[in-house]
Amino acid sequence: MTNLFTSVTRPQLNRFLVGLCAAGCLAAGAVLCLTDPRPDNFWGGSFVRSGLLLGAFWIGMPTRGRAAAWANVSPWTLLGTIAVVILLIRRPQILIPLGAILGFLTVIVPMFTQPRQP
Repeated sequence: MTNLFTSVTRPQLNRFLVGLCAAGCLAAGAVLCLTDPRPDNFWGGSFVRSGLLLGAFWIGMPTRGRAAAWANVSPWTLLGTIAVVILLIRRPQILIPLGAILGFLTVIVPMFTQPRQP
């Protein structure tokens, strides 16, 4: 299997254009939602959702000075985050013991990882 995008033919990402489209979609959605009195305004909601998604893409895009936001994320961290989100969606009551465990680890782990003072 060959790579379709070599370093010469790889499309360039235009971060400014994505940010402009995100702002435009959010502005169009706000105008449509504020001017149309119907509660089932399909276009206003669609523009707002598209603007939020494009805004998330804009935040994650690489710049000349830094790599993409997901460039240094390990697969295990990503898998763990997805598992926790699915667990919280399926069983939100797990948040209480999970918060207690996380708080306990926040207090205990620094006690063992910091060097001792003589």
